[in-house]
Amino acid sequence: MKKGFTLIELLVVISIIALLMGILLPSLSQTRLRAKIVAVDTELRQIGLALEYYYLDNEKYPPTREDCHTGALKDHLYQLPKQLAEGGQLPKTNPKDVMATITEDRFNREHTYKYRSVGECIRDRDIIDKWIKSRLWVPDGFPERSNVEEEKGQWYKEAEKSPVKWVVFSLGPNFDEQWIKETLENRYPVPKEIWYSPKRKKGFLVRLHLQNGNEHGSFEGY
Repeated sequence: MKKGFTLIELLVVISIIALLMGILLPSLSQTRLRAKIVAVDTELRQIGLALEYYYLDNEKYPPTREDCHTGALKDHLYQLPKQLAEGGQLPKTNPKDVMATITEDRFNREHTYKYRSVGECIRDRDIIDKWIKSRLWVPDGFPERSNVEEEKGQWYKEAEKSPVKWVVFSLGPNFDEQWIKETLENRYPVPKEIWYSPKRKKGFLVRLHLQNGNEHGSFEGY
């Protein structure tokens, strides 16, 4: 006659399984997050290539879109240029869709990745503003040095003088808009202090194009 499990033996087995799950689940979660970050970095690189193809065809980069009625990063502020979709550099979306392209931020679904540059600016639908230029705040000595102190950097309004030509970025995991406002107001996303950090578990995922032609960003930290 076979002897079955006693209640104590069953509880011991359940406890061991629970312990193993407690050990494995955080590791699996980190692996999924890492894979997601790698995928975002790859997509930002593809957007960077699209911007360079656009430049070759037009001898300038597309305008920055600031026409978001809420002014909130979680909405459509600084979404990717519609010109990239119209020119075939990025996939098109439905003409009635508020998204400029179906290239969606994996950390902010139903919204595109973000794009900022120095130069032309759109503040009213698809109309390029004649008087207001898009600008970027860059820390002094960037990219070798970085900081978040306003007096240790400057705003650039002319593309020829800016150390950074354009920047594309994802909101990244655990996005905290209040943290960004308190840290930098509108001087994001160039300072490295607000790029994604595994220790902090939040921050922008960034790719930017420097004046010297090189590309730099948070992907270099992996």
